[in-house]
Amino acid sequence: MQYTFKNHFTAIAPGLSTALLAPVHAQAIGDLCSLFPFDAASDFGFETRLGNPEATCDFFLQIRKERDGSGIIAGKSEVARLSPVLLNNPFWQGISKLFAAWMEPSSLLNKRLELFWLEFDCLESSFNPIPNIFFKINGNTESRKAQWVSMLEVLNEIYGFLFRIKFPAGLGKNLKRCTEALPKYANIYQVGFMIPRKTEAVRLILNGFRDDSIFEYLKDIRWPGEIDAIHRIIERYAVKFDHTAFNLHIGETVLPFFGTEMYLSDMSQPIWDPRWHEILDFLEAENLLLRGKREGLGSYSSKKKVSYLLPVNYISGINHLKIAYKPGMPLECKGYFGTMINPQKEAAIQHTVYET
Repeated sequence: MQYTFKNHFTAIAPGLSTALLAPVHAQAIGDLCSLFPFDAASDFGFETRLGNPEATCDFFLQIRKERDGSGIIAGKSEVARLSPVLLNNPFWQGISKLFAAWMEPSSLLNKRLELFWLEFDCLESSFNPIPNIFFKINGNTESRKAQWVSMLEVLNEIYGFLFRIKFPAGLGKNLKRCTEALPKYANIYQVGFMIPRKTEAVRLILNGFRDDSIFEYLKDIRWPGEIDAIHRIIERYAVKFDHTAFNLHIGETVLPFFGTEMYLSDMSQPIWDPRWHEILDFLEAENLLLRGKREGLGSYSSKKKVSYLLPVNYISGINHLKIAYKPGMPLECKGYFGTMINPQKEAAIQHTVYET
């Protein structure tokens, strides 16, 4: 039997509540996953609007440098390759070249980048095959100026592969200012290009802020939103969690969007941590979480083993929640949940090999 990434989604699909993902969208994710070989990613997951009754999710794949998926997307695998639907797409050809450079041991990208996330937006009854691209840049250098020089080198390389141009100068000028203004103990965790959303803005995901330093940072970068609103979000919601990270959208100006990502430690799940129930009760009372989606999040937490040519363990659960602020709009709560794929031992998998 030959396998594709759809097998992984099919394995966990019975645990997905229809309040989170309607059958038509589950079918669309299965169709999307069938474009990728079995070993294309190490983890996958979903993003849903918890206060919105529409049972839709965006879908993402996590690609680790040391796993087979990076070589598959780079076109370096001898046993598996992407579907022609992707291989014949000019933008995916750029992604493949980007990953090939990432795989080269002497390359800048190999030295600087740890992870990629490919996030696919849900359309009416399908998924956009052109993903948003997020990546993690390793560690910070001693000075913020040196960090920006290093970061710009990476951005220029990635833009070159994806768009055949250098990173835009106006956007770079503003991103430089936002990078150099970071407190010494804060970090850039992820950088994201929201490609199918037709915006040139970059998403920054920042962590490591202490006490109230995020508010001084927002003032320093001249963030145009209402800082008091962020105070209220942190004091009312984030305090119930163990860790936070913050999202900003940086274009040629700093945009007023702000996201507060909230985590409990040690991949805590509702099935054993009563804090989740208190948090979900509170969010439901605040009209940020619908009952059906709350129940769906709780029931998704699970462990499952499936035997293919080798046994694979699937560990599923909630990753984090996010409160999104946009001026003049009600607050929105999003849930991020997913599955880790853990093969028990190395063995050959019969991939679907597409004819080109």
